[in-house]
Amino acid sequence: MNKDPIKLTIGLGFAGVLALMGLISFISLSQMNAITNEMTALLTETNAKISAANTMRDSIRQRGDTLYQMYLTDDFIERDELHLKMAEYALEYKLARDELYSYPLSAREARLLNDIIKQTRAAKAANDRAADDLLSDLPDETVRASLDKANIERQKMLTDLTELVSLQETSTRDTIEEARKYQETISNIVLLLSLAAFFIALYIAQLVIRETSRKNSEIHFQATHDELTRLVNRKEFNQRLQDAHKSARDNNETHALCFLDLDNFKTVNDNGGHKAGDELLIELTHLIRKNIRSNDTLARIGGDEFGLLLEGCSLEKAIEISEGLVSLIKNYEFNWHGKIFHVGVSIGLVVIDRNTDTVEKALQEADIACYAAKDMGRNQVQIHELNDERVRKMQKELSWVADINNRNNAERFSLFLQAIKNLQTDEAPMYEVLLRLNDDEGKLVSPGNYIPAAERFSLMKDVDRFVIEQSFEHLSELYQDIEDCNVRLFINISSNSLNDPEFADYIIEQYKKYNIYNNAICLEISETKAVKNLSQTSALINRLHRHRISFALDDFGSGIPSFSYLKELSVDYLKIHGDIITSISNNSADRAMVAAIQKVGAVMNIKTVAKHVEDVFTLNQLRETGIDYAQGFYLDRPRAMEKRIEKIQQEARQAAGKQ
Repeated sequence: MNKDPIKLTIGLGFAGVLALMGLISFISLSQMNAITNEMTALLTETNAKISAANTMRDSIRQRGDTLYQMYLTDDFIERDELHLKMAEYALEYKLARDELYSYPLSAREARLLNDIIKQTRAAKAANDRAADDLLSDLPDETVRASLDKANIERQKMLTDLTELVSLQETSTRDTIEEARKYQETISNIVLLLSLAAFFIALYIAQLVIRETSRKNSEIHFQATHDELTRLVNRKEFNQRLQDAHKSARDNNETHALCFLDLDNFKTVNDNGGHKAGDELLIELTHLIRKNIRSNDTLARIGGDEFGLLLEGCSLEKAIEISEGLVSLIKNYEFNWHGKIFHVGVSIGLVVIDRNTDTVEKALQEADIACYAAKDMGRNQVQIHELNDERVRKMQKELSWVADINNRNNAERFSLFLQAIKNLQTDEAPMYEVLLRLNDDEGKLVSPGNYIPAAERFSLMKDVDRFVIEQSFEHLSELYQDIEDCNVRLFINISSNSLNDPEFADYIIEQYKKYNIYNNAICLEISETKAVKNLSQTSALINRLHRHRISFALDDFGSGIPSFSYLKELSVDYLKIHGDIITSISNNSADRAMVAAIQKVGAVMNIKTVAKHVEDVFTLNQLRETGIDYAQGFYLDRPRAMEKRIEKIQQEARQAAGKQ
């Protein structure tokens, strides 16, 4: 397993610092204890030796003094007592000498002590002779001569003993000096080790700071940039738009906002797979960045959608840049494993100046202008202008969606039901709930004209809830009229609901409110939306599955890697993309794909539904392939929900009457 070299270096560095600190502590404590113990022992020994030497000197002096006192007194009895004291002092001398011999002696000390012992014999003999002379009747001159000789011998001994004491004191000072130098050496070693630990710790601190700074920069980059293209993401782009809007308002500057949506990008994904689509996005990113100014901001704000902020740019210059990008991308050849693909781009352009209300409104206007460009034939630039009919139409449709809770706007939405029939049994049909928007002229507006834009502006969450509540309300009416009602409705949900953390709770509340059977509803999610929100979709499915709520993956097969996602999404139905179904009669590859989807579904216990069945030939082929359900104009045309509910109620009453 590969290890991060930075983490390894930091770990080893900290281990080294800890080891050095441990070594420093060990050396300091052990050596200081050793020095202390050695000095204590040395001082104790030296003091004892000096004490013994001083005792010997005192004994010699006291013998001399006693001998002199014998000379001064004329009382023979007192002289005899003083003679006995001399013997006591001689014994003290001998004991002190023996004690001194018990300690380790240097060569010089031993030699000096041996000389003292030799002198002791001579001094003792001289003292004894002088004492004997004092106890005799010898002439005074003879006694004084004996005393002088004894005194000379004592002085020699005292001189040697004084030298011995001095030698011991010098030896002690030398030993202390050596200990001091040794201690200084140890202190220097400890200081060097401490400095080494300090510099290692300093290096580690710098390394940690540098690594933390790098990580923070990386985290900030990840938070503000798209992982695939390395462009700024939507969040960062919105912040830069806010800054541009502020400068336009405060400094009367003019900027341009472009909304870019690639044309025919789905063809690349369908034929080359998502890897091809990702590579194309990367190449187009490099291409666009080379052809815009260095201070312009290019951002990826959706799957194949980009935002471009042209700061300090007039409308004329922005049009020139935008049209150049259209021409550049339209003529670009994308080579993927020998296949050449061409895509285009539709661009919506909005000016940001001091009259711009909000960034959100500017984004919405650029998005609407982009859709108008697509509606006009794609591969072109559409400038947002209030007098443009297409722009005004799109704005009006989005305003209806945004205000769906308004009673007047709610009446613009119509719900239809289209049957989903079982191809293998006589099971009662299921129904998909279809949403339609009525324009001012009473004509139905296809959801494809407004739902993508409404999702981008997070307007579809309320629409989803409107559809769910209306559907549940009609189901509850059926429950009142039909005993054991087995009607199942398929309801589409948008990416806004997938990202809504309260959506699952809302669904469960509606079940309780209308007392609907849990298996009466199947929520549909398009494959593209599910893949873009894989973790949210998986979490939503897993939670609602616990309440026996079914899920269908809509438009399945639109991308090559579709099967790989089934392992992460435990759906109950696969609704095969209509483009595949409509061409199975004349395209063997599509027939094989349908058969493969059916086999995978059977293995994973997932039912399959074919959409856009338009003729009996297609229907028979689907039945032979083993597809479970079919839906399309050949089988049933969408009917208004109220009328369909009435028909179901009528059929139920007729069936009850026959019984």
